[in-house]
Amino acid sequence: MRKPEDVLIRTNADLGRFWRDIMGPWGFDQRSVWLVFLTETGRVQPVIIPIDNVPLRPEARVLHNLDRILRGLLDDGPVDSVAALLARPGPAEMTENDRAWARGLAPLTPRWPVHLATVGQVRVFGGDDLIAA
Repeated sequence: MRKPEDVLIRTNADLGRFWRDIMGPWGFDQRSVWLVFLTETGRVQPVIIPIDNVPLRPEARVLHNLDRILRGLLDDGPVDSVAALLARPGPAEMTENDRAWARGLAPLTPRWPVHLATVGQVRVFGGDDLIAA
């Protein structure tokens, strides 16, 4: 696999391929949110951040703090955008808890769709997934 900083992400398909390459087919032993930072040209920054052991459902305080951190990075650095992925153990079927995370993360990553990774699968949260039940 190429180093992250050698990857260019310019389309949603590029992002999906990137997440599939990073996540691999092996599955996960905990629920995590992964963040990747991109320059204006789509170059992936060398630091990819996993936030491990996130709760089953997102907490408003956690999302607010994450928003503040991301806004600071976007305002002050070479970072132009951020993309997010929720990884979790268990079956591939998307759950309401997964959708709650996607709804919480989507405003923080407006340029890119949020993805879900489970054993052997990475998929995008579609528009219907972001509508509250």
